[in-house]
Amino acid sequence: MRLPTLKRSVLLVVLLLLLPVGLYWLADAWLESSGGRHMLEQELGARFGMSVRLKGKFNLMLLPNIGVSGTEVVIGGEADPDAFFADSRKFEVSVALKPLFHRQVVVQWIRLTGGRIYPGRYSQSAGQAGSTATQLPEIQELDLRDFRIMLDENDTNSLRIKKLTVSEFAERRQAAFSVEVEDLLAAEGWLLWDTAQSKIQFGNVQLDVAGQRLGGQACLLLGEAPSLNADLEAHAFDVDAFRDGLPAMSQLDTGQVGGDLPLDIRARIKVDELRSSGAVARGVVLSLGQDPVCE
Repeated sequence: MRLPTLKRSVLLVVLLLLLPVGLYWLADAWLESSGGRHMLEQELGARFGMSVRLKGKFNLMLLPNIGVSGTEVVIGGEADPDAFFADSRKFEVSVALKPLFHRQVVVQWIRLTGGRIYPGRYSQSAGQAGSTATQLPEIQELDLRDFRIMLDENDTNSLRIKKLTVSEFAERRQAAFSVEVEDLLAAEGWLLWDTAQSKIQFGNVQLDVAGQRLGGQACLLLGEAPSLNADLEAHAFDVDAFRDGLPAMSQLDTGQVGGDLPLDIRARIKVDELRSSGAVARGVVLSLGQDPVCE
């Protein structure tokens, strides 16, 4: 190899090594500044339709995408800090690189870990200052880990979401989702959140509840008396395995299925083959609690 060619090769390698360092310095100098934090809060506020406060640490993130990570984010509660819509102990936000050169922030995906969501507070918290609009965010991808959905204002009833992923989300638009709810179920399908009716609709749902596979439609009605309503089908259903997997489901005599659960569960399950205590029945409709209502 000729010497000039070798020099060019070495120079190219050095430039390739310095490029990430230069990009890191550029993004770090701006994103970690107070201006970058403020613009990111504004962009996230526009996405969530309410105020967003990044109150804790604020660090540059290069992998898996360029963006920021930090601690303590609060969403909503602009008028009353104690009436926030959601909070999180940790956050990661991926931003598009090109707009940074124009001092703009474009959010690509959001990951929140360890927090709470109060669905009933959305109408109270929604909207930026001077705005009365209530609109859920448009988010390319939202990833929640270790979150609690608070079902009352006393913080006594909640569902723990181990993991929730939603893609291409917007209010009143179907968005693909997958979720794991502690001690209850794992599911995937699409969801549609209608704030006007305080309802989350679920379609094309595939459920795994205590090892039982089911499919169908469902909805979560929010408010003072929250309820999960489901109209499902199963090829085979083992009642004994279901009860053993979810002991609270055995309390069927009160009409409030699952006395230990934080919401009323109402389900109708059409089963091709039902098994219970060694017996087998075919063409059975199994009801849990009251009749499901999603209209």
